[in-house]
Amino acid sequence: MAVVAIALVSQIIAGPAQPAAAAPGDVIVDVPVPETDGVLWPRGIAKAIGFDGHYLYYAEWAGPVLHRIDVPPAGSRGPVTGHVDIPVQGAPSGIMAISYDAGRDAFWAVGGDGLSIYLLSKSGLATLRYTIDPVADRPGNCKVGGGCPSEAKINYDGTDDTLWYAPDTSARIYHYASSPDALGTASLVAATPYIDVDVAPNDMLTECGYSQSSGFAVGGDHLFIGVISCPYLFEYSKTGVKLALTPISVASSGDLECDNLSYGVSVIWARGGWDGHIRAYEQPAANACAYGGGPRTP
Repeated sequence: MAVVAIALVSQIIAGPAQPAAAAPGDVIVDVPVPETDGVLWPRGIAKAIGFDGHYLYYAEWAGPVLHRIDVPPAGSRGPVTGHVDIPVQGAPSGIMAISYDAGRDAFWAVGGDGLSIYLLSKSGLATLRYTIDPVADRPGNCKVGGGCPSEAKINYDGTDDTLWYAPDTSARIYHYASSPDALGTASLVAATPYIDVDVAPNDMLTECGYSQSSGFAVGGDHLFIGVISCPYLFEYSKTGVKLALTPISVASSGDLECDNLSYGVSVIWARGGWDGHIRAYEQPAANACAYGGGPRTP
């Protein structure tokens, strides 16, 4: 009985499970979601991921459902717990990517058309905030030879209440105000309308053999960018300067989201684009990327 009591006291003092001997870039959690079931299209390429400070949320490729699960304990390899399905209402083309806005307690979301920007409640109600004019609001055509894909990523920036947006495989990440312009379309931030990841010396050619964005996160001063099939997490300034890179053990091609609350280390959540997994990577620096968009201006 004494041994049991000592063990229980030790567990209470220790608190939540902490990553063991983790280092920047290490995978803290790697869990499969139940929706894939070995199906590659469309569920197997789903990439949306969000974190509201309590739960993880995700959606399929242009999906009509917002899924919620418990944050897995450190070291978890599944199965997930607390699974809840929340039907999405008000987004006819479904939801492609999400990012949590702690100030509004809601998600910013890109519709399945890649052009509709919604504010999505936790109950699944999508309110259209504005649309993106594919010509005027995406100068350079995403720097993609075939044009901008409909699959697009989004991340909320709480430091200035703005949105970062990029279609998949784009070498250009656009920067929009959270409010529409007079025409009801996206408004590029005048000072920093976009950053490019394919212009030397700030490209990814040496590390990846190509330069593009497959997913990104922001929750502070910098952007963290993932690239499909490239085993690095890149750190960029908001003016497009490549600041650092961190090796990651499992390359991830999906949406990214910041989390500085769930574990003893700060992590970046990633939704694997083809394997149906959700992973948490230890961040390169403590609190470099805070949840919910990070700091807010008064």
